[in-house]
Amino acid sequence: MTTKVLVIGGGPAGLTAAETLVSRKQEVVLVEKEDSLGGMARELACKGISECRDCGVCYAIDRADEATRTPGLEVLLKSNVTSLERVNGGFKVKIRSLPRYVTGDCIDCNKCVEACPVDGKAIFAPTGSGRPRPYWIDRGKCLHFKKSKCEKCAQVCPTNAVDYEDRAKNVTRNVSRVILATGIEPTDAREVPRLGYGTVPNVVSSVDVERILNDEGRVVRPLDGVAPKKVAMIQCVGSRSEKSGVEYCSKFCCKYGTKIAQLMMDGDPDMDLDFYFMDLRTLYEPQEDFKRWAKGMKRKVEKKKVPRVRLIRSMPSQAYPGEEGKIWLRSSGETDSEVTETPYDLVVLSVGMKPRALPESLTSPLGVTLDCHGFARCETSDCDQKVLALGAACGPMDIEETVTNAIAAAAIPPKEGN
Repeated sequence: MTTKVLVIGGGPAGLTAAETLVSRKQEVVLVEKEDSLGGMARELACKGISECRDCGVCYAIDRADEATRTPGLEVLLKSNVTSLERVNGGFKVKIRSLPRYVTGDCIDCNKCVEACPVDGKAIFAPTGSGRPRPYWIDRGKCLHFKKSKCEKCAQVCPTNAVDYEDRAKNVTRNVSRVILATGIEPTDAREVPRLGYGTVPNVVSSVDVERILNDEGRVVRPLDGVAPKKVAMIQCVGSRSEKSGVEYCSKFCCKYGTKIAQLMMDGDPDMDLDFYFMDLRTLYEPQEDFKRWAKGMKRKVEKKKVPRVRLIRSMPSQAYPGEEGKIWLRSSGETDSEVTETPYDLVVLSVGMKPRALPESLTSPLGVTLDCHGFARCETSDCDQKVLALGAACGPMDIEETVTNAIAAAAIPPKEGN
């Protein structure tokens, strides 16, 4: 019987589990539905400019870089498990891989994107810091697959990496174990409409800011590309609420929110920040470190030192547009005795996280159940240790905790005789 292991999900958990298994001389098939590895981490920005802030983003990206060069690890991108059945003490897995129309000869020169005449482009690089870097073509947008038969991207490609003849592939793999590492995704800030996401210009989510920082190297307003001078950051948007988002605490948002705040301030010495929070829960990191940093952020104005950061224990009740792209926030103090309205150039909504949806066609044959929040539950007594759900698929975790969980779970051998 084969000892090959199937890992579903190419984020920090899946990559770490795959690496752990390969180090133990097991072959691994890693299936990732997106165009590159890295999971949510690929969309996050490194939080350190002058010093490391231990955000874990580089760990995920480094693992993604190594994965495609690791002997014994087969990586299938833009792929999904279409069926799975128990056979001879293991599993028969059918996988469908969608075409990229760009081969691994791509050198990330971006000439194809520049040449593409389609509004919004039909050829793309992987999102954020995803790895590997080969671009892909959206067949639904690409003019080559329409009547015009455009070939401009192929004509400028220096390595002949564009392959219009690429086709979807169906493959079958027999494996002895299955590891679910499907990860998490951000809650939709639109579920809290009073804070203006999607309706009020220059109200963005924390994930949006991460992407802006990755692309621009500093924070700019989406509306006009101008660097904001007064910014509000609101924690717990889409978390800890039965009416909107998810009712649980997403656990690591405060940690990442504080690091995003520090990164934004590092990148612009003229920026002021109001940091709104209900409770400051910075996971394993002392809250006092962030409070000391905030207290120490000052600028000199007329021979006086003026605070650049304010920590405000309040959940704003409403965001509404003002003149010149300003956003007004209405909020109260801790005692609700005073209501204030404050203008900002940019409002950042720090969103929570929820598990990625798992289809019943996958969970049912694996014996995996979902809790009331959608997180995977796979007791070893039910799954015979041949099926493991790990990382953030099982509950809210930051990258560091996800990696630790994945190493420990993947190292558990299956029971003898199973």
